[in-house]
Amino acid sequence: MAALETAVVIAVGAGLLLAARRQLERVVVYEYQRGVLYRRGRRIRTLEAGVYWLVRGVSSVVTVDVRSRIAVVAGQEILSSDSVPLRVSVTLRYRVVNPETVIEAATSLAETLHAQTQLVLRDLVATVSAEELQAHRGRLAETLRTTLAPRTAALGLELEEVGVRDMTFPAPLKQLFAQVVEARQAAQAALEKARGETAVLRHLANTARLIEGNPGLVTLRTLDVAASGRSTVVLGLPGGLLPLSGAAPETRGPAAPGA
Repeated sequence: MAALETAVVIAVGAGLLLAARRQLERVVVYEYQRGVLYRRGRRIRTLEAGVYWLVRGVSSVVTVDVRSRIAVVAGQEILSSDSVPLRVSVTLRYRVVNPETVIEAATSLAETLHAQTQLVLRDLVATVSAEELQAHRGRLAETLRTTLAPRTAALGLELEEVGVRDMTFPAPLKQLFAQVVEARQAAQAALEKARGETAVLRHLANTARLIEGNPGLVTLRTLDVAASGRSTVVLGLPGGLLPLSGAAPETRGPAAPGA
């Protein structure tokens, strides 16, 4: 009789356990995720990586990927401070730091981030001239990151890096920029040439002053060149020692009668 009662208790317990298991749901939160636990529609807490058993129909977990992501904000036509139309596209690298805020702050995280970036970028470009934008793209990216960071934090995100991907100017303006760069390079080349010529003239002037004060240096330099044997040295002679071209040679002896 006792064995029968024990078997009945075990059977009832197993049935209750099986029924309870059917009411439970197994949820896995991976290492690159965070889970937000909701019970009866209310947020309870954030779950770290691990395995959790939830009561089916009562509790639920929403998982959020916390790895870094890349977003490309396509170019939009913006007017600079000098009324030049241009298109600027940027790339954003960000990650989730507050899963609860990410889930509850916006229905579409990507669309919200895209719109916020475009608004901030439009305001920044409107305060800078086209030439400054062309010359200081890195400064624009850093300013955009600083200005956009509070807005992304309100979405539960951390903005890790911002970069200016493309900056497109109208075709006539591109030609003007190319001409400016070409003129700048030509001026730099002319300046370097003038500096070289000035250095050569300064060296020659110093040499002339040195020879003027020490005439014997010319003779020493000539002997040095002749000793090297690698050059031809031409020495000047007085004009009376050599006959001039086309002149008759001078004859020696008594003068002719009647001379």
